[in-house]
Amino acid sequence: MTRVYYSKVIAAPADRVWPVIRDFGALPVWFPFVESCVLSDGAAAGQVGVVRTNTVTGGNVIRERLLELSDRDRRIVYAVVGGDVPVIDYTATLTVHPVTGDNCSFVAWSADFDVAGDIAPVAGWVRSGIFETCLKELERVLKDRQASAGRAEGA
Repeated sequence: MTRVYYSKVIAAPADRVWPVIRDFGALPVWFPFVESCVLSDGAAAGQVGVVRTNTVTGGNVIRERLLELSDRDRRIVYAVVGGDVPVIDYTATLTVHPVTGDNCSFVAWSADFDVAGDIAPVAGWVRSGIFETCLKELERVLKDRQASAGRAEGA
């Protein structure tokens, strides 16, 4: 089993970062390569057990199940349960922690998984292609929302 880890300090308070991450059905907001995300029939975005079906650029489909959601701990755990992915037994955890001195957030993302072949390229893709890319996009989205809110207040 391999573990991949990535963390980032995001220039937004935890109470603004967490709602975006906890919304299990909102991946297209901060995953630039996810074109659509559909939750299983009748399920709520925060309901443990819900399955989301993500269609990514190029048409591949990835299915993931929400395993844990804690608003108190600002932690979400999910597993890949099917689709066009090179990973086996993939489980990931995201946590959001306040950095109170700077009113920022520390976001940590880890995943444990196996692969059928060479682990190095897949681990690099998960760390850089997913974790790093998506947390940069999350920060950009939050910055844009803050700027839009500031313009609305000044109008």
